[in-house]
Amino acid sequence: MKWKNLQKPKKLEKVELSDKFGKFISEPFERGYAIAIGNALRRILLSS
Repeated sequence: MKWKNLQKPKKLEKVELSDKFGKFISEPFERGYAIAIGNALRRILLSS
């Protein structure tokens, strides 16, 4: 099954960076994907 109209993020920007903090902006996402990606990133960061 191919998704022809899947909207992929076009923007990935580093907003703030330091030794212990980083803020990134990525947009736009398909409906529901931002929550899924956010949860995955949170789990990865908490386990490392």
